[in-house]
Amino acid sequence: MLFEKDIASARERAKQVRLFAHDIHGVLTTNNLFCDVEGNKRYGFWHMDGFGDLSLTANDIKIAYLDTTSIDGEGLFRAKELKLDKYYYSIADKAAKLQELMGEMGIDYGAVGYLGCELSDIAPMKKVGFGVATADAIDEVKAVAHYVTNCAGGKGAMREICEFILSAMGKWDGWVEKVTKMGYK
Repeated sequence: MLFEKDIASARERAKQVRLFAHDIHGVLTTNNLFCDVEGNKRYGFWHMDGFGDLSLTANDIKIAYLDTTSIDGEGLFRAKELKLDKYYYSIADKAAKLQELMGEMGIDYGAVGYLGCELSDIAPMKKVGFGVATADAIDEVKAVAHYVTNCAGGKGAMREICEFILSAMGKWDGWVEKVTKMGYK
């Protein structure tokens, strides 16, 4: 099924983002789950997606991880490594959690972006000003998205949408110049 999106409208929506939330599994990780013989689970993160989160926070956009699954060591480690203070797990109602965060920040849904891939992401994506689906998201998620990434979840989708948002805001070129001159850690 083809999901053509209005890119000009998506850019206008991206300009308004002050809070960007996303799922972890299937967005920052591939849909692969690695288990050893003792039942220990492991997920892999795409390094450049972390740069996406860092780039948005460095440009005054708050990041929130919203995950429906229970906490796992990798997700918590990644959030701490990226110095993110908004990491929520076992979230039954992501839209309600977003509303709580919006209240804390004094913003409305128009200033919120969300990247998702699965059924639990549909409700928040229907409410936010800028809903984004990963390239490998299920069709129902792509249908409600304002933008669909070219990259799959866990393979650059977050990094791609970071560049899209900052470009829409007119901040990307300045950010590239800053990072290439000073480096970024």
